[in-house]
Amino acid sequence: MKETAATTLDKAGNRNATRPKSRILIIEDDLSYIFLCKRYLRADDTYDHKVVSASNAQEAMTVCSLERFDCIVVDYMLPDKLGTEAIEDLNDLLGVSMPPSIIFTADGGEKAAGDAVRSGAIDFLAKRNVNQESLCRAVNNAVEKGTLRQSLTCRIRELETANELLIRRNNEIQRFYHTVSHEVKTPLTAIQEFVSIVHDGVAGDVQDEQKTILNYALQSCEQISTHFNDLLELSRFETGKMTVDLAPNSIYDVFNHCVVAARPAAIAKDITLEVTDQVDLPPVLIQSNRIIQVVSNLLGNAIKFTDPGGSVKLDCLVSENGKSLKISVTDTGCGIDESDLPHIFDRLYQVTQTERKDLEPGMGLGLSIASQIIELHGSEIVVESTLAQGTMFSFELETCVEADSEEAA
Repeated sequence: MKETAATTLDKAGNRNATRPKSRILIIEDDLSYIFLCKRYLRADDTYDHKVVSASNAQEAMTVCSLERFDCIVVDYMLPDKLGTEAIEDLNDLLGVSMPPSIIFTADGGEKAAGDAVRSGAIDFLAKRNVNQESLCRAVNNAVEKGTLRQSLTCRIRELETANELLIRRNNEIQRFYHTVSHEVKTPLTAIQEFVSIVHDGVAGDVQDEQKTILNYALQSCEQISTHFNDLLELSRFETGKMTVDLAPNSIYDVFNHCVVAARPAAIAKDITLEVTDQVDLPPVLIQSNRIIQVVSNLLGNAIKFTDPGGSVKLDCLVSENGKSLKISVTDTGCGIDESDLPHIFDRLYQVTQTERKDLEPGMGLGLSIASQIIELHGSEIVVESTLAQGTMFSFELETCVEADSEEAA
């Protein structure tokens, strides 16, 4: 591991820029060769190398257990074992803290080179070819690689720690969703029942004005219940617990259910609700109640963001090859700003409509849930929008044409 930088003098005796410090361990039993290597390394003008030596593998193990080094230079033939074996032992001792290593050999044989590569050494030098330039180049390269590897290891640890924190926070959020929903929904259900009893006159006569107020209370309870259901639904998607059971179903049944539910809101706002009048549409491979949930959400949003007098259209179109059915919901509403489009399917994201003070704020979960339902059906929701002109949401569903043809055959 690098120490603080050191200031050196050039050949003229002037101060050079500071050099980063490094610690080098040389494992070698030839004292004269150790002295030569130390002289070469201390003369290096790139790093300020502090050189420590060990005469055998056992001594190197002791030294490395007490100090940390930026590079280890090992003789292939040590008194007590091969240098490559010493490297393997040091790897076991130091683990991820093991610095890069270089193998020296007197004969430069192919076996030594192969052993060096297998042991994990990053360089191999024949002693007869070693000079100041070659040794400093090899050691400096090893130190730089070790520094990069250490930085990468630290970064990986930071990311792992951050990821563990995110997982823990996510689990806490999931538990919060479940706890709050269960703790609140039970008394909320009781409130709805008691208000309904009063609203329906079971507990005594109720005046029209009182009934109106009670109706608002029931609607508020229903809205709270819907929000909690959305939170639980989203948590199931995020934990991978939500699946779909695909089976052939009629898209007409889906449309009829959604239109009947959406029509009162459209009539209340004087919005024209159009439905494509087509015949002989093929069955689609879906979980019916889930697609009803998606289409209902898209229709509800379209009506919500369309001014009185506008129109909302539910359309479907069979692809040319007959293998898919495109469902679309188009409105003549306020449109979505281009900056909001990439985020509208994000959890809890809400499009800001500052000029629409009349709109009830939601939780930003509906489109996120709808998007994930369609993904489970092997498709995606596509949105096209122009401000002040309108928006179209569309997705495709797989048809059962081929299956029908096989059954007919």
